[in-house]
Amino acid sequence: MDEETRARHMSAGEAYGRAATCGNKIDYKSEKSAARAAEAMNAKSDKVLEAYPCFWCLGWHIGRAMTEQEWEELG
Repeated sequence: MDEETRARHMSAGEAYGRAATCGNKIDYKSEKSAARAAEAMNAKSDKVLEAYPCFWCLGWHIGRAMTEQEWEELG
């Protein structure tokens, strides 16, 4: 993940709060393992899931891909 995208995810995590961003989600220890898990989940679903870095635990989680409008609303 490039630095700009990582920074956007970290800002989103801070804005949405610990419960929504980290909560009871699986804490993947690396981007690679989270990305592999997201790919496997995407193969079984019509949702678009992606790995993202967590502002709160500094691990990696999987969540739905945010829309451009959501990114823009966060500033």
